[in-house]
Amino acid sequence: MSIQFKSNLDYLKNYLNIARKIKEIVKSFDPNAKVYVFGSVVRGNYTAISDIDILIITSKIEQKYDMMVAIYKELIYAPIELHIITKELYENWYRRFIKPEEIIEI
Repeated sequence: MSIQFKSNLDYLKNYLNIARKIKEIVKSFDPNAKVYVFGSVVRGNYTAISDIDILIITSKIEQKYDMMVAIYKELIYAPIELHIITKELYENWYRRFIKPEEIIEI
């Protein structure tokens, strides 16, 4: 069942529920994947035009687009931005820009 709210702000306020639903979908593709939320919703300084940044670390990167389609199909109205990457890309790139206090594992 898809999650629907009345406004962008409602989605942003409920980012943990959105992230949990994304994790459920991702785990159907890769049971070992890690799902995180980062950015303005974690910092608490989001606005009505913000999105929910979701970081997915998977060893099944070849299924990236299938994951994206499944997530966006289920959460069609949610303001989400998906970052589906390998552990290596996280270690070599994303880790430099995401502060430890601004990321939550789901």
